[in-house]
Amino acid sequence: MLEPDLLAFVRSSIPSIWALELLLLLRRAAPGYLRRDELVQHLRATPTLIDRLLDQLQAAGLIARNDAGAVRFECTSPQLDRMCEALATAADERPIALRDAIISMPSEKLRDFSEAFRFKDKDK
Repeated sequence: MLEPDLLAFVRSSIPSIWALELLLLLRRAAPGYLRRDELVQHLRATPTLIDRLLDQLQAAGLIARNDAGAVRFECTSPQLDRMCEALATAADERPIALRDAIISMPSEKLRDFSEAFRFKDKDK
């Protein structure tokens, strides 16, 4: 089981195992920048997936982009940096608990799909 503050961070900032792997890769490469093609090669992912994940990590305040479009691990606050340190430790020491925390999160698309079939309250 993960600590409550780490679990909250994972649920708010790490939407998938892919995002976790990307963030950890960028963290290991810090303070250097990596280009999208390097990330695609390292993770064996599609450029579209990498772009989407980078947008999510940037919105969470965990990465920065340079003028050439390369990215690096760079948290926007010391608190986020501490959470990423705890995340990296959990990935090394409790990978199953971390994986379970990520995959147990309901997907927005799945949630939207399931809500489409909910019975509507006729009084509303």
